[in-house]
Amino acid sequence: MNNKALLVDLYELTMAQVYFKYKRNASATFDLFIRSPRRPFYVACGIDEAIGYLENARFTREDIDYLKGLALFEDDFLEYLQAFKFSAQVWGLEEPEIVFPQEPILRVSGNLIEIQIVESLLLNTVNLATTLASKAARVVLAAQGRGVYDFSLRRAQGESAALAAAKYSYVVGAKGTSNVYAGFLYKIPVVGTMAHSFIMSFEREIESFLAFAQQFPAKSTLLVDTYDVKKGITSAIQVAKFLRKRGCELLGIRLDSGALAEDAKHAREVLDREGLIDTLIFASGNLDEYKIEKLIKEKAPVDAYGVGTNMGCSSDVPFTDVIYKLVEIKERGRDFIPTMKLSKGKTTLPSRKQVFRVLNKKGAMEKDYIGLDREGINGKKLLKKLMDKGRRPYKEKTLDEKRKIFAQKLKALPSVLRKMKADHNYPVRISKKLSALADGLKGQMQERISPKVVFIDIDTQYDFLNKGGSLYVKGSEHTLKNLKKLTDFAKQNAILIISSQDTHKADDPEFKQFPPHCTQGSKGYQKIKETLLDKHTVLTFKKICSPQELRTISRVCPQIILEKNNLNVFSNPNTINLLEAVFPDKIYVYGVATEYCIREAVEGLLKMGFEVVLIEDAIKEISGKEKERLFSLWKKRGLHFTTTQRVLSELVHVHTQVS
Repeated sequence: MNNKALLVDLYELTMAQVYFKYKRNASATFDLFIRSPRRPFYVACGIDEAIGYLENARFTREDIDYLKGLALFEDDFLEYLQAFKFSAQVWGLEEPEIVFPQEPILRVSGNLIEIQIVESLLLNTVNLATTLASKAARVVLAAQGRGVYDFSLRRAQGESAALAAAKYSYVVGAKGTSNVYAGFLYKIPVVGTMAHSFIMSFEREIESFLAFAQQFPAKSTLLVDTYDVKKGITSAIQVAKFLRKRGCELLGIRLDSGALAEDAKHAREVLDREGLIDTLIFASGNLDEYKIEKLIKEKAPVDAYGVGTNMGCSSDVPFTDVIYKLVEIKERGRDFIPTMKLSKGKTTLPSRKQVFRVLNKKGAMEKDYIGLDREGINGKKLLKKLMDKGRRPYKEKTLDEKRKIFAQKLKALPSVLRKMKADHNYPVRISKKLSALADGLKGQMQERISPKVVFIDIDTQYDFLNKGGSLYVKGSEHTLKNLKKLTDFAKQNAILIISSQDTHKADDPEFKQFPPHCTQGSKGYQKIKETLLDKHTVLTFKKICSPQELRTISRVCPQIILEKNNLNVFSNPNTINLLEAVFPDKIYVYGVATEYCIREAVEGLLKMGFEVVLIEDAIKEISGKEKERLFSLWKKRGLHFTTTQRVLSELVHVHTQVS
């Protein structure tokens, strides 16, 4: 792909220079989406092309010399640009995808400078492809299974638009194109008939037909309306009979003007009467989805349509209102802060989001939800990881593969949206959590709307909770059901779980006080399945992580396991730094055993000043008397007590970790 680094609006670079000076290490997320509805549905395309641009974006020496000549940019910023390489993460739809306004098409996260610079080219690429694909899809729908061919080369706005029209119309169901260069580049079937000028260059119309048929006996489609359509059809029939004697069949005739429905009916009648029942009728001439729909309603026996200007230029809606907006920002060691635009009529939705598509039992699209990225909403997640560290982790599908995929997706489109003048809006719902976040941000743009919650799971290991364990806590197996509920809930709602894990060596000094247990590598050392997520990170007490490392881990990993070789989780040198990096508003504690490791954890958390809630039916003590003593003491010190069901009920409507 050709490098297009300078294909930017100037303000992308002037803003980037300011970022370079004042926010060089800031990170952010932008969403690219359609703002306003002008179609019943859109077909998002151009995504793979955009990803290809990002992979190859570089500023050449010539580019830098040009920018230097503008006398706007400082030398250190130009040096940065010369070494520029896109390294951000991109989530997006897998093209081609049916999409609706406000739904993210691309979500770009990374260094603020990088993701700002690429804005204009991303918008340009996705706008063109989506505009043309959406128009072509409507034409294909209007044709109701009849062939549609792209004839737009001569009227498209330049080479790029002509190639895009051929490419994306094919992806959404057109059978081919007249554009030979597109056929060469994309391996799209190419088709063609003849021009009126060709016929006019011969003394007699039938001579032109005969000459063409002799040259292309198996591929002849004759244009019959240059002079008189009925006489043209008669001449075509004569040539068809000539071809039949040579063992060939006339492929078709083309109608390009006049009363297409009436002429097509006449043509079909006389062709069939002459035994030419397999000769196709091809229609063209300023067609669009509305005219094709009308022809079909008039029962015009047209087999295929050549559609040019109106499809290749998307004449009724020549652009898609795609925009690229900041949805979160992070700098100076802080977590990501959601943000949004509040301009009248242009309000945006904050934070990283996901699109959840709900299908009915028959596989038809029923409704979409726009929710927060890790929100637990039933439905197919449409946004997938398309780039990681500036590289795509997948192989781009071929056009034929995309074409097959889209044909299946189109079958799922509700019938009310297939109408050319649809009076129905597909339901796109904003999730309750996202709505709450947006409502809260309108009044307090720099504050989180709800507290950050963390679950702390203490020593839920086989040696403690299994009857065959070395240090089994009697009755602890009765907590398993609630432990699983808490783990599942945390996973579904993106609540960080911090787990302690007793970790001993064979000759551990603690074994002088307690029987040998939780020896590293043993079955008893392992966490029970009810409290272990597939994705987790283990932090050993032998290595101290930096605050930045801990912030990163806490953002990307849903469960962090802190190993310890004594009763106190705070003996792991990473515990305090991790809690400070996460800095939750409320911490829910559960596990075993109440008067030992839970006691040490609670005391340490209270000492740090955290609000602590103990989940009573998800813990187990050894001594009931000691438990009552501790509970009485902790209540006086402000510790709160709750149950598993109450936790789930209280938190189910609260997004506890916005980032």
